[in-house]
Amino acid sequence: MPSVLAYHRPQSLDEAQKLASEKNAVLIGGGTLVIPQVLANPSSETEIIDLQSVGLTGITSESEGSETSIKIGAMSRLSDLINNDKIPHLLQELCSKELPSTLRTQATIGGTIAERSSESILLSGFLALNAEIQIHEKNWIPLNEYLQSSSPTGIITAIKFSSPSHDSNSCFHTVGRTPMDVPIVSAVGYSESKGKFQVSLTGVAEVPTLITAADELANLNPQGDFRGSSDYRKHLASVLYKRVSEELQA
Repeated sequence: MPSVLAYHRPQSLDEAQKLASEKNAVLIGGGTLVIPQVLANPSSETEIIDLQSVGLTGITSESEGSETSIKIGAMSRLSDLINNDKIPHLLQELCSKELPSTLRTQATIGGTIAERSSESILLSGFLALNAEIQIHEKNWIPLNEYLQSSSPTGIITAIKFSSPSHDSNSCFHTVGRTPMDVPIVSAVGYSESKGKFQVSLTGVAEVPTLITAADELANLNPQGDFRGSSDYRKHLASVLYKRVSEELQA
């Protein structure tokens, strides 16, 4: 049996932050990522900090001038985004492909961000939309900065982004072994206006990677695996970038 030393369910964010500073403390939202890891490591002596009672749920929008900002609480489930009319169609589509339907009702936005998976197409979508994340209900930092940090700290409490304008355009392209498989490489493209665009890639680095110009593709150094070598992944990234470029500039 795994050695879980304690289970805590804090009632406030401050309490959760204090508990999270203890040795071997592990935060869980939906538990879809952490619980399997704990079960696979019986000697971990884990203290679980369950954030369900802290709040941090809900999807809200706020208008300022001509821009509308959409804020998603970190404990919101992936399934909450799919049918919410405030969420752009692109993110709804990526949500529906992120995990099996049974796990989407458990997995949280905060957990998806904190995992920083190189293969998360939803995280890649947020990155393409220039999203920002909030730490401990205080500081907002660009998601790209968080992903590039070697050792991020603090409890993620929300994510926000500007709602795409009528002039914007987006697209999603992917290559996988099967249509239902996790993509070997994927590309999310987004343009605020015709001509200028950026692309977020999965499967080419340790975290989803934002590309703002074609010459940045040469700097990619993907880790190969049984699904594709480093050179193959780099080739796929170039192919998908070209497809995105053609679609957004058509």
